[in-house]
Formats: sequence, C-alpha cells, structure tokens
Amino acid sequence: MKRLVRFFRWLLSPSITPLMEIIHSRLLDNWIRAPTLSFIHPHCVWKLAEGQICPGIHQGCDFHGYYQRQIDSTYPEWHEIVSEVIGSRIGDIVVGKYQFKRQRNGLWYNAPFARFYRIQGGQIVSVHYYMGAVSTQLSPFLCTTDSSTYVVLHSLN
Repeated sequence: MKRLVRFFRWLLSPSITPLMEIIHSRLLDNWIRAPTLSFIHPHCVWKLAEGQICPGIHQGCDFHGYYQRQIDSTYPEWHEIVSEVIGSRIGDIVVGKYQFKRQRNGLWYNAPFARFYRIQGGQIVSVHYYMGAVSTQLSPFLCTTDSSTYVVLHSLN
C-alpha cells in the first residue's frame, strides 16, 4: 500500500508545482494591473532595501498605498515597466524598471528593480523590494575558494 501511495504522489507531484506557479503568476499579474487590498494579507511584511524611497521593514496591508504616495511626492511623473514575472511554488519574482522624470532638468531616467513576493493562501504575505539590475539567467558556477591557502597556512603552535 505504501508503494502505491508513493507512486501516486510521484505521479501527481510534477503537475502540482507548475499549477502553483501558474496560480501565483496570475495572482501577481492581477495585483500588478490593479493593486487592491484583497491581494494583501493584513499582516504582510514589506522589506525595502537601500535605494528605495522608504527603506526598512514595514508591516500591514496599507503600506503599499503609503509607498506609492511617497514616490508620487518625490517624482511627480513616473511609471513602472514590468519586464518579467518569474513564478515559483512559494511566490513570484518581478523584474522591471521605474521610469521617472527629474524636476530639475526635465530628463527621463530609468531605475531597474526586483521584487520578491511570497504568496500563501491566495494572498501576498511578504514582499522584498530591491533596486538595481537582476540577472534572470544563471551563470556557470565559479569556484571562489583557493585550496592552496589551506595547504600553505602553518600552525601558530
């Protein structure tokens, strides 16, 4: 019986993961199009890295509105362009860029960003905002340890 259960779990498990990725991507797509409070868990944690308008850790479903107002007051003309949404079983990663107009010189600038959304029960439970470009492709692994240092180091005794 245990073998039969394992077989059915093995048979069903590959299809569940892509299904969760699709559900999360759809939820996040809807959130990006129309960010409403129904998508956010009441105790959602927002972690904003350096370079954001209000860096630090914030909590609550109303933080997104506050964040938008802070950007609006800093940059009267701005919008964001989402270039890629990468799905996973636990949430999604959004990669894009802000385009904003500086008041001083009237020129438009780009600022790349990445956001990591954790989703549970059909709601966003935590978000990590980062500024800067993020590679969406994996590079080959490079060995960063030099094994010669282990051989050359002498004991202090």
